Amino acid sequence: MVKRGFFSLALAAALIPFAQPAAAQNWKGKPKASIQDYGPFSTPPSKGPAFTQSNAKAAAAGECGNPATSCLFYGGDFVNNPLYPSFLANGLANERTINVSGLPYGSATWVPFAVPAGQTWDVTGLFTNNQSSYGVLDQGTEPTAVAYWSINEEVFAGSAGIVVDSGTSPATSTPTGRVAFGLNEYTVQVTGLSITLTAGTYWLAVVPICTNTADPYCEGVFFLSDVEYINTTPANAFGPVEPIDSAFFDSPYFGLSFDPTNGSVGACAGEGCDTFSAGVLGKIAKK
Repeated sequence: MVKRGFFSLALAAALIPFAQPAAAQNWKGKPKASIQDYGPFSTPPSKGPAFTQSNAKAAAAGECGNPATSCLFYGGDFVNNPLYPSFLANGLANERTINVSGLPYGSATWVPFAVPAGQTWDVTGLFTNNQSSYGVLDQGTEPTAVAYWSINEEVFAGSAGIVVDSGTSPATSTPTGRVAFGLNEYTVQVTGLSITLTAGTYWLAVVPICTNTADPYCEGVFFLSDVEYINTTPANAFGPVEPIDSAFFDSPYFGLSFDPTNGSVGACAGEGCDTFSAGVLGKIAKK
């Protein structure tokens, strides 16, 4: 049976707050009690100010990511909008963790972006902004922070399309300063890439990996932040506008294969998930 509804994060079903130990990646002790199942959860969301716009200056200057560097595309910041209807999803599971396992990931949200006609992009990095209980990236007994990433084209429902390039690379996980639903948001970012993209539509994934069974923080969760076109426009969005209602959710763990995120039978059950908070780093090689 598909665990439908357990992979989305909704305003009316906020997650239980978690602490953030600074030495999480070096944990060698007995795993502590942690979340075992995905929502719904009874803890109500905060009604007060939820976050600070920590990256506003960087985005305005033509940089994005965390740490900020030259930006080609950014879908925009997650916003905890008090007018946001409670039934709309605010994110989708995006992780390979102890509780959501699989290869190359347990679940991934694939975000669309477009290279404009007449341009060629030299891509040096990718990132996703994820609401997470701990934000820890950790693999193996000697933890090395890594994330799975991929750029695909010609993706459609039920199909991953064609892989342009992919891999598992060293990654950073850095707080954005935004907090919602008891979760802190982290930018999970890979750099050092060398990918050339010509004009067209592509989909990206950057999936946090935390699989060390000796580390209790690998039982945490990651939800790729949603960016809704409701009551507001995306803050700090940069570059070509992210195609609306064109993302896909793929999850061996939840038994779904490149489900559209929109539509009545989509991963978000017909509500929410217009676009997602992700980006592409690099420079325009040709205009």
